Amino acid sequence: MLTLAATPADSVRVLDPVVVSATRSETRLDKIPQKLVTISRQDIALVPAADLPDLLKKTAAVNIIQYPNLSAGIGIRGFRPQFSGLNQRTLLLVDGRPAGATNLATLMLTGVERVEVLKGTASALYGSQAMGGVINVITRRSTGEPGGSAYLDYGSFRTLQAGLSSGGNLTKRLDYDLSFGYVERSADFRIGGDNLLRNLFGFGTAVKNYTNKPSAEVDDRQGDGQVRPNTQLHYYSGGLRLGYQLTEGWRMDVRGDRFEAKNVQSPGEISSGTTDASSKDVQRNALELAVSGKIGAYHRPTLRVFTADESNANYTLNSGGKAIAPYRSNRTANAWTGLQIKDIWTIGAHSVVFGYDYLDASTKGRRWSDATTERAPTQPDYALISSAVYAQAMLTFNRLTVQPGLRYDNSTFDVRETPLLSAYKPGKKANAFWSPNLGLVYQLPKYFRVSGTVGRAFVTTDAYSVAGYVEARTTAGKIAITSGNPDLKNESSVSWDAALGYRNAKNGLSGGITYFSTEVTNRIAKVVQQVNEPLANGDVIVSRTTFVNAAGSRIRGLEAEGAYDFGAKTQYKYSLRVFANATVMFRATEDIVGTDRSVVVRDVMNVARSNGQIGVEYDDLKQFRVRLSARWTGVRKDIDYTDVESPEIEYAPYAAADASASWRFRKNHSVTFAITNITDENYYEKRGYNLAGRAVSLRYGIVF
Repeated sequence: MLTLAATPADSVRVLDPVVVSATRSETRLDKIPQKLVTISRQDIALVPAADLPDLLKKTAAVNIIQYPNLSAGIGIRGFRPQFSGLNQRTLLLVDGRPAGATNLATLMLTGVERVEVLKGTASALYGSQAMGGVINVITRRSTGEPGGSAYLDYGSFRTLQAGLSSGGNLTKRLDYDLSFGYVERSADFRIGGDNLLRNLFGFGTAVKNYTNKPSAEVDDRQGDGQVRPNTQLHYYSGGLRLGYQLTEGWRMDVRGDRFEAKNVQSPGEISSGTTDASSKDVQRNALELAVSGKIGAYHRPTLRVFTADESNANYTLNSGGKAIAPYRSNRTANAWTGLQIKDIWTIGAHSVVFGYDYLDASTKGRRWSDATTERAPTQPDYALISSAVYAQAMLTFNRLTVQPGLRYDNSTFDVRETPLLSAYKPGKKANAFWSPNLGLVYQLPKYFRVSGTVGRAFVTTDAYSVAGYVEARTTAGKIAITSGNPDLKNESSVSWDAALGYRNAKNGLSGGITYFSTEVTNRIAKVVQQVNEPLANGDVIVSRTTFVNAAGSRIRGLEAEGAYDFGAKTQYKYSLRVFANATVMFRATEDIVGTDRSVVVRDVMNVARSNGQIGVEYDDLKQFRVRLSARWTGVRKDIDYTDVESPEIEYAPYAAADASASWRFRKNHSVTFAITNITDENYYEKRGYNLAGRAVSLRYGIVF
């Protein structure tokens, strides 16, 4: 989402040390050993991005899975992107607490100060899910004279966007931030048809790899230039923060936000035409209370309590290839309630952040076979309840920074009684996990630095894999039993990385290269044992299914980035910056364990062999700002379920480019013109769910 032109304070940003909070305390970026990408408010202003998934895939060289109906997920460092479920491998935060969202697309950019993308293991700080990395969305906290900005935007496919952001002090002690964003696409979008980059690089072919016959090339030009029916949507998001200065050193903040989308159209898989079309309603709410302050000169404690919920209701529009009266066919509801207590203890040049986290995350599901008949959900309701203590130090010795950390998590898996799933028996099981981490940074002469990290991470399994129990009657008198494994271990990983970096604001040059490696163990596999166990009543147990730690994954890759600002030669009287970043995967494989315990090794699905971006930005630091960027995504693999043999399929690579230009006039007014997908590429992040072709928009903004 494009925002307004830069404020005067933006003109000195290239000289200021960047301060980030992804390590649970505000720390200078050059002191942090982890690879961390910061997407600033100024970056957000010029990147033509409708939402957080768009922003991340255009700036951070990560893997995205994205559908045209407000569904998206992210994967970092070789982990498969996920957009649903409580057990993801990239942790999503808002202001350092769980975001209360499994779907990345429900986080709008209005009111966002910056986005921090931490790449690599972070379980020593955050616990479960932080295996591939952490996305931390930082919202604005305004003080001083009240002010704000607003915009109105109109573009291709009859797309209307509007937004408002305001903040400041209402009284000497009371401050606020208010944000609101609205998006409506009232016409179906057109899939790209010109495909200049696809034709230039020969990206028009996918490959199906069969197990019982030779591989086959597949024409990947399906849908070129076509209008994709059932791709209209509208949604809004709003947030309000109130802060009160209790005393000179203590303050309290209350923040709430809401996202709502009604009747979001989904076109279905492209080969099905319109017979697979559906719609959905999406809603997300979050509320938090935080009290923070200082105790003496050395301690900065914070107490935060929060609650959030997310729901997704899908509506069936077709049956047997024919349109029917719409009815709600399923609904999923997730909820989070938590508590965070932490203290930042400063000891001279050193600091230690330590604290306690509590989180109760739960999920419920319902399904219907028609407008009035409810049927059993696909899985039981369950909760993951965790308590954790952690500590991480930042020890500074002249040029050397050492960052040791350790976290202990105790997780309870709670399978709950579920309507229409009477065969499932409620159950609970607890297990524990230790997550150590060590990071080092050494500042070399001449603006170079070397850094490295090593750490252990984990993700909790689904509760029913540990504590579930179900008896299913297959035929008369024959019973199949599925039972959780109380001895099941958490999926875990050991990761390390090593990096060489350079940053010199005086000459405008920066860059770096990072090698990373991850070994995943104890992935969960379902195994089935055929048995013959007669019961006293004459029934026979014919199979027993359970879950075991049997699979693993191996990931190796390289990240590189570089930038040069020609404005450095003029002491930044203007900024003309060229930049590039990329991720290359040397290996990303996983073990697939069959129900008979047979093992097949395959590439991790939906992870590109390489991806990245290149671009140029110009800012005269007065009125004009321009950005032109291009990105590419290399070969990815997936399973093609539209083929009756469900073969592995290799996606065709794609490349796309965007541009934007902003002109500020009369000090407080601006006009911004943007083009997304300049070369009108037919591309997708999930094959069969092609995204929009070239789109243009014009935005008017005002600062007040």
